[in-house]
Amino acid sequence: MFYGKLRRARPPVKVGTRLTLWGMGVTLAVCAVLCCGLYVGLSVSLHQEVDSFLEGEVQEFLAILQEEQDDSLEEIERDIRRELGSRLRRDLTFRLLDTAGQVVVTSDPHDALPDPWAQPMPPKRAGGVPRFDTVESSRFTHPVRVCSQWADLPARGEFLAQATYNLGDIAASLTTFRRLCLGTMILAAGLSLIGGRWLARRILHPVQRMTAAARRIGADNLSRRLSRTGNEDELDRLGAVLNEMLERLERQFSRIQQFSADAAHELRTPLAALRGNAEVALSSNVAESELRSVLEASIEEYDRLSRIADDLLLLARAGSGRPFLSPSRFSLQAAVRDVVDLFAPLAQDKGVSLTFTSESTIQIDADGARIRQVISNLLDNALKFTPAGGTVRLSLAASNGTAELMVSDSGVGIAPEHMPHIFDRFYRADAARSRPAGGSGLGLAICRTIVEGHGGSIEACNVDVGSCFRVRLPVSSE
Repeated sequence: MFYGKLRRARPPVKVGTRLTLWGMGVTLAVCAVLCCGLYVGLSVSLHQEVDSFLEGEVQEFLAILQEEQDDSLEEIERDIRRELGSRLRRDLTFRLLDTAGQVVVTSDPHDALPDPWAQPMPPKRAGGVPRFDTVESSRFTHPVRVCSQWADLPARGEFLAQATYNLGDIAASLTTFRRLCLGTMILAAGLSLIGGRWLARRILHPVQRMTAAARRIGADNLSRRLSRTGNEDELDRLGAVLNEMLERLERQFSRIQQFSADAAHELRTPLAALRGNAEVALSSNVAESELRSVLEASIEEYDRLSRIADDLLLLARAGSGRPFLSPSRFSLQAAVRDVVDLFAPLAQDKGVSLTFTSESTIQIDADGARIRQVISNLLDNALKFTPAGGTVRLSLAASNGTAELMVSDSGVGIAPEHMPHIFDRFYRADAARSRPAGGSGLGLAICRTIVEGHGGSIEACNVDVGSCFRVRLPVSSE
């Protein structure tokens, strides 16, 4: 909990800063790996070079001993000291040890190596194979590399020839290389910080441009879009996705505005009628019969307002994703038959033939009241736009787990330009049609909402004479 509060209290780090720091970190990591690899390679190479040098010096020392076998060991020691004394650097030493490890010849009068030899003696059977040791002691500033090899000198016996080299120069070279690597990493850190900052700003410039453009987009200018570079990179694809989102928002916002305007327009008419009725009722010279007629008309307007409110509430619940259905298993055939029986007197009064055919009993899991509402809306529309002497047919069938209800009429049909919009809210094919005759324009929108809420589909089409609505609903599994 404390860690979570600490993270929330920590100021946010900008993306550009994170990119810069990540770039600098990667650069330093690469430089560190490269410097370590070069350091190890240089160290191994220098030590191998020293070993090769010492091996050659041992062979040269043995050659001197072979050539000067008539001289005494003291004379050989003086000659070697005199020859090595002319060197500017005193990092090379020759030594000759007997089988007990005692020093019998050394080129350095101040030889600090142990006498007798403290290191394990190399095996004699190694013959001409040299052995290398690194000797460290408090008497040395730096370690000493020693190459040892047994030699059988005629008339003198077996001896161990050694050539030693002080590793101070190598240590100094490696120290210089480490300092150079440290300086290089400091320089690389500075350059990567400057270059990473520049690159981060260059990379994030399109994002900043898109951010500035997005800030200027509001409810009053949703038609504006984010600019794209045309490179088809990730940022370009992000801009395209955001533009698509803005298009969807613009369409949705336009629908909401249209819905609000249409709802206000629909509510204005009954409210105006109610106000007029109330003013008539308040008149002092209104007869009782006329007052009764005014109150009956007001009740009809109240009913109409209640239906519009219920329809709007249904659409609002469906649009917000809240549950608005109460499914249960029932017979779809019986539900259609009940609605047909309810509308039969109206069809008879209009002189319209109303028929219903069904193949078999079909059970579905759905909200019975809402499904009856869909059937009623479709049947009411079919009877409303079918002239006297026409026919309205309902048929019900099932196949492949889907129930299909068809409501067809022999009316005026639907004009092609109206077909894509007939399921829109408050849409009327004939804008001049009165609301008592044309309704509120919510019936088909509610039908689509209810059917799709059950996992089905609804579609409209024109037939040879009139129009046809086809509703598909999933059949209950046994």
